Amino acid sequence: MVLLMDLNLLRTFLEVSKTRHFGKAAQNLYLTQSTVSFRIKQLEEHVGVDLFIRERNNIMLTISGERLLSHAENILGAWQLALQDVGVVDTKELQLSLGGISNLWGTFLQSLLPKLAAEFEGVSIRTEISTHQELTRSLIIGGLDIAVVLDPPNTNELGILKIGYIDLVMVCNQPGANLTDIESLGYVFVDWGTVFNLQHAKLFKKSIIPTLHTEHSQIALEYVISNKGAAFLPKAIVDQYLDDGRLYLVEDIDSIGRDVFAVYSKVSAEKKEIRTILQLLEKLELKP
Repeated sequence: MVLLMDLNLLRTFLEVSKTRHFGKAAQNLYLTQSTVSFRIKQLEEHVGVDLFIRERNNIMLTISGERLLSHAENILGAWQLALQDVGVVDTKELQLSLGGISNLWGTFLQSLLPKLAAEFEGVSIRTEISTHQELTRSLIIGGLDIAVVLDPPNTNELGILKIGYIDLVMVCNQPGANLTDIESLGYVFVDWGTVFNLQHAKLFKKSIIPTLHTEHSQIALEYVISNKGAAFLPKAIVDQYLDDGRLYLVEDIDSIGRDVFAVYSKVSAEKKEIRTILQLLEKLELKP
């Protein structure tokens, strides 16, 4: 027999796991403490195991409780997506869930959204910013239609399409700097994916501990402009700063190129509208 579980039990479980306190969870959920306790007891009866270790002033998750956390988040997240999809059916002709890693949103995906809205009248777009691994998972479970990444996954469930290119150059805020000056300047490491990391490792004969490690190119850009430091950043973004003298190319360091890919659910690509969007992305040949 299929058990239809009240989603409120999972919401209560997540709140207790976050606060580690039945009373605080009750306050946050606008419930009585007895209601919260009852819901947790119901959930434990459903799953057949204890989810919390209850000690005086100390509520801890059991191993089973820890394992349930991600499942509860996924179930509630999937339900929220379903509500969003159903809610726009009557008013929007096309629904698109588009994901990307943070660096690509800051580089050029933000400018893509108005183009999609202009090209597809009545489109409803939902965006997601996450890691390569989480975006892949969302594609597989149907939470995303398309994800824009640097390191596409290798799985039969997903399709891959090259849609753009980024030219990364090393810049700093002092003229005349070269590779030997990087350590004294302070290295700002921007994570541009696995392929970049392999090329990057060949560049330095000895490892350099970065003064800042980030997945956000905008954070790195602002840091390098206002402080000592050097970082690999998209040439198209730093060109204006090179022109006005706020940034300088680090000498004797070649640029590193990265291809950009759209990864898509093959199930979603069966829809004519999604195929049309993929064709547009390929045609645009995105460059920052």
